Amino acid sequence: MWGLAFMKLVDVLVRLAKKEHSRRRKILGIIIGAIVFIIIVPASIIYVALIIDNMYSLKPIHESLLYFKLCNIVLGAILTFLGLFFAGWAAYTQWRYGKGSPLPTAPTQKLVTTGPYAYCRNPMMLGTILYYLGLVLLVGSPTGVVLVILFEILYGVYIKFVEEKELELRFGKEYIEYRKYTPFIIPRPRRGKASCYHNNPAYGNPLDQEEDNSKNNKH
Repeated sequence: MWGLAFMKLVDVLVRLAKKEHSRRRKILGIIIGAIVFIIIVPASIIYVALIIDNMYSLKPIHESLLYFKLCNIVLGAILTFLGLFFAGWAAYTQWRYGKGSPLPTAPTQKLVTTGPYAYCRNPMMLGTILYYLGLVLLVGSPTGVVLVILFEILYGVYIKFVEEKELELRFGKEYIEYRKYTPFIIPRPRRGKASCYHNNPAYGNPLDQEEDNSKNNKH
């Protein structure tokens, strides 16, 4: 049942990706994505978390760990900043090199493997994890941490069973090779040519460029 529903959704996304989207639509996609993931989702998580905390008389995190109040605030601020940085960097890279937006209604037209995508396949998800955790730490809600984890698990399921299938259908072997050498979410430094194969449509395949350069040098 779920498998059939996922495949239907994948089919819809592939058909949407094949359509021509105007620059205005792509910009609108980025704006809507920012409103949803930077404002609406975290605000909803915090709102529900505070209600549950109050309902069950749960103490704020910094009260449970009295000596870590300052560390809690500092860590929350750092995570919030890093989360916004990764999400913003990912959105800019999709716009600059993929000619699209993070939203499936105006997706990238090229497989993006540069910028943060050279270190992990889902920097946008990484950004939301850091950003949401940072906010709930600043608020001090223990329930908020649990809700963030649950939300990101659902987000990860969507990426694994829908988004990755859609990318595989659209980009074929190119995406399969990229997925093979690039971790899902935890960033990993590039290691030689294997993890740096970068079959990036914006720049071309660096390995092919090296072959062309060597041929030119022989003439």
